Amino acid sequence: MIALVSAADRPDLVEAAETMSIGLWPAWLKTEALLAYWDDLYASALAPFQTFAVDEATGAVVAVGNSIPFLQQGPLPDTGWDWVMESGALAARHGTPVNSLSALAVTINPDYRGSSLAIRMLDAMKPPAKAAGLTDMVAPVRPTLKSHYPLQDFATYCSWRRPDGLPFDPWLRTHEQLGATIIAPAMVSMSVTAPIEQWETWTSLRFPASGRYAIPGALSPLEIDLTAGSGSYHEPNLWMRHPL
Repeated sequence: MIALVSAADRPDLVEAAETMSIGLWPAWLKTEALLAYWDDLYASALAPFQTFAVDEATGAVVAVGNSIPFLQQGPLPDTGWDWVMESGALAARHGTPVNSLSALAVTINPDYRGSSLAIRMLDAMKPPAKAAGLTDMVAPVRPTLKSHYPLQDFATYCSWRRPDGLPFDPWLRTHEQLGATIIAPAMVSMSVTAPIEQWETWTSLRFPASGRYAIPGALSPLEIDLTAGSGSYHEPNLWMRHPL
């Protein structure tokens, strides 16, 4: 039996949840916004919007759903995930008005995938949003399998459909099955710039020349600049809107 609880109700599970999640994301996907604001999600103001799935037989955290309230005033920006992470965290820090919820991530232990748990985690974001008086829910969605198709244009990949009419990508498909609709791509949703040596450590690759490189798990190429001694990665996500 899998029980869902909030970080507000079970702050004792935060460390276990973070330990489980960290190992399932690419080591290099550490944007400035993530490093600056991620811990804010488990502070008192935002803790009700973080969900843990707990296997009641073992007490282990097997999935985490992260979301954040923010102020939506116009078109959602191309800087997607990074923007909404910073915007929401600063609103919580300063107690300024918010009107919308953005999903940030759903991370599931591989042993528990292939069930309805991902749907439950997304659905669990809605009750605290409604309770807080928020009127909209969006998500900068990271398509699961885009990294397997590095040569395909992002918008083209996101438009692929199966014969049954549902999205080709399984994570886009999950969102659409919950009633989400596409808003627009966010082409620089998550950005990371780091020294070349750091990228080589993260990827176990060598970069002997400036240029674009496909790296494992990435949705877009890594740009290496030997003169600057750094590499930059700009990841596209897909803004989607959920019924709330």
